[in-house]
Amino acid sequence: MKQVLYFSAGWCSACQTTTPAVDQLKKVGKNQVAKFDTDYDVSYVEEYKIKSVPTIVILENGNEIKRHSGALNYEQLNKLVNG
Repeated sequence: MKQVLYFSAGWCSACQTTTPAVDQLKKVGKNQVAKFDTDYDVSYVEEYKIKSVPTIVILENGNEIKRHSGALNYEQLNKLVNG
């Protein structure tokens, strides 16, 4: 099973576009989804070297296999994760 790590911030307008897509992906339940606020989850931001928000990091067996920075709708996110 893939893990999807979503890094965002409350002040980020692109994150406001992407968050509903991430929430929808989480509802489908095929992948584990974790959401991190870059203003509060600083240790994860440093660990995954997050430079901008929104950023999606996809892990498989604990290893990073994909990364995307920028806004995504649900179709784009689903294709990134499962495509």
